[in-house]
Order: sequence, then C-alpha cells, then structure tokens
Amino acid sequence: MASELSYVFKDHKENKMHWEQGAVYDLSWSSDGSMLTAVGSKGAVRSWRLERGGHKEGEELKTLGNGIERLAWCPSASSAHLLAAATYDRTVYLWDQRVSGVGAKLGTGGTNTDISWSPSGKYLAVASRDDGRLEIFDVAQPQSPAVVAEIDEIVCAVRWNPQETMVLVATHQGAVEVYAWPDMRHLTAVAGHAASCNCIAFDSCGRTVATGGADAAIQLWNTDDFSLTHAVSAHQSPLLFVDFSMDDRFVASASDDLSIRIHETFSGELAHSLDVDSLTTAVEWHPRNLALAYGSAGSSKASAKPSVTILLKA
Repeated sequence: MASELSYVFKDHKENKMHWEQGAVYDLSWSSDGSMLTAVGSKGAVRSWRLERGGHKEGEELKTLGNGIERLAWCPSASSAHLLAAATYDRTVYLWDQRVSGVGAKLGTGGTNTDISWSPSGKYLAVASRDDGRLEIFDVAQPQSPAVVAEIDEIVCAVRWNPQETMVLVATHQGAVEVYAWPDMRHLTAVAGHAASCNCIAFDSCGRTVATGGADAAIQLWNTDDFSLTHAVSAHQSPLLFVDFSMDDRFVASASDDLSIRIHETFSGELAHSLDVDSLTTAVEWHPRNLALAYGSAGSSKASAKPSVTILLKA
C-alpha cells in the first residue's frame, strides 16, 4: 500500500510563484481552478492565472487596497467572479472580477478571523475569534447580516457542508458546534480534540468531515451521526490546516512543526511529506487536479523568504 501511495506523488514538484508581498496570510483557488489568489503582510492581493505549460507572472488586485487578511473565491459557478476579502478590522469586500473592482462592502461587528462561502454562493459566513461572534450575510442583500449567532466560545474556523444544511464552528475548547441551516438550531457538539480545534474541512460528498487540533491529530467523522471514523497522528505539534483533495482520496495537513503531510483519507497511510523552511500559513487543494497550494510566513533565522508554492505533477 505504501509504495502505491508514494507512486501517486513521485512526479510532483514544488513550483514557487513570484511573490514579494511579505508573509503569506491566506490563499484561495477560483472555483474552476484557473486562478490562484494570495495576500500577504505587505497588503497587496496577487492573482496568477494557471494555464497549460505553466502560469502567468500574476497581477495585483490594486482596487482592493491594503489590510486584507482572509480570502475566499465563491465556489458556485454562477457567482464564481466574486472574491471575498476580509480585513481584520470589521470589513469584508466582495471583489467582482468582471469589473476588476469592489462590488459590495460588508460591515461586521468584530475582528474577522475566518470567512466561508455557502456552496450555493448565496451566503457568506464571517467568524470573529475573540468575541465568539458568527455573522452570516445574504450576498444579495449585504447591508447587514441575515443571521448573527453568539457562540460563547473563541471561534477558530467555520465551514458549510456541501448540501448547505449545516454550519460547523470549530472552537478553542476543542469542540465543533454543529448548527442546522437555515434556522441555526444547535444540533450537537462534537467533542473532538483535547485542546483547540483549529480547522475543519468537508469531503465533496459531505459524508466525512476532517478536523485538526492543537493535540496534533486529524480526526475524521461520519456526518450522519458524528461518530469518529478514525484518527491520524499526523504531526508533532498543533495542526493549523486540513483540506481534502478534489477526489477525496487524500487529506492534506500542515502544522507548526514545519511539515505538510498528505495522508490517504480512509487508511490513514502517509502518501507524501513535505519539509518546509518556515511556518505554513495557508493550504488548499486545487478544485479539479491533484495539486496543492500553500503559503509560508518566511523566517529571518532560517533565511527563508515568504513564498506561495504549488505542489503539482511535472
């Protein structure tokens, strides 16, 4: 099994993009995978258009300005032109690719630490870490949030299931709070991790959800009853990111132990490992190909420059 899995990635190479925007804060693939967008500590948002034979040098989205920390392209084909870009301080911009400008500005009530589109593209969830606030905006009427939920815990991440019937909230206490959508009834609390639950990801069918925590484990749950399917001891220190590949066969994870691991989802076998030279700050699989994008913060001690990299088949 191990030899078969390593064969999957044997021809994959790391392709570093042109990047001078400082420590990477976040990155996001467009819904069709034709564009990768990232933002860094120097403020500028940069996009690259991926084409056969390589990628273009990229361009800055200057109309967004500075202060952006979180990015998310809309996953819905009908609204694939919309990029949500959140500042830390109470503002989310909806940037419209068709006009290369901001189409709407959302005012939030707290510090914006995570954003997540609903699969239909009709709603955008914005989480505030410090005050446990979750705001959900109807994109068609973005003047004020359609729903405001007080979670009463420190919120680390928020995600919708693919069927758009549930909203999951990862908390600093290690639990995942599960809410029904659209009425936001509290369905259950999944006591997943001994310490903070830092990240959540759904597979494409919505049958399995992966969580990553400060206990260094990936846990995979059956969403029918939120029973634990299995756990993977993936890292030596707290997990920061988890994400499923487009075919759900693999789950990628990153930790502050300066490693990125790719495990087969259901066997838990390690398929590929990357040792990186500085803290990984974003991880996301390509929506249509077995290619993984990740960003780094850089390190003056290790003389490592911040970077945006794509692991893809040569």
